Amino acid sequence: MKTLLPVLLVGAMCLPAHAQTPVPEVRTLAPPRAVKYRFVREQSSITFELPTSFHVIQGKVDAWRGSVELDPAETGKLKARIEIRADSIETGKAKRDLEVRDHVLDAARFPQIVFEGGTYKGNLSGFEPGATLTAEVSGTLTMHGVAKPIQTSIECAVLPDHIVVAGALPVFWHPFGLGDMSKFLVRVKDPMLVAFRLWAVPE
Repeated sequence: MKTLLPVLLVGAMCLPAHAQTPVPEVRTLAPPRAVKYRFVREQSSITFELPTSFHVIQGKVDAWRGSVELDPAETGKLKARIEIRADSIETGKAKRDLEVRDHVLDAARFPQIVFEGGTYKGNLSGFEPGATLTAEVSGTLTMHGVAKPIQTSIECAVLPDHIVVAGALPVFWHPFGLGDMSKFLVRVKDPMLVAFRLWAVPE
């Protein structure tokens, strides 16, 4: 039984460049001041759904960390990084989890799944408590030793003492060189859907 189940995400995660849906042009405006936030894992969630012929496999990421930083002096640029421990992915079945970690993700050789965000498009000039902002974020997802460009839409709710970044995107896993968990009549389908809701506090 070959298995597959990577995610990732922050807010992320991975549609190959040739399969991406064109994104409308968005005017980019920076926040009024430099901001840096650290994601709080205990208040956040990264989940995924992997469709098969007869049912949907649902899972989550348990161990990860990350941060994001924007500077008004560098409009359209950001420094975002999320590191996921490959052996922390859970699918609801211990035997399947073991196969995912050892035979699909090969977590011993590739212990981390990493998202690095580099640019954004959107109007963040109203980055103040009470605001809800949207943006298009582009970056790179590295998994199983393979790096691929990614692009996704996010929504950011700004609160007095934290922010919440949320979104969802399809992840095409074949380009990363991963096997699938298809067996007999049960076929695993590409892509998987990754959803994230990331709670972050200022640093």
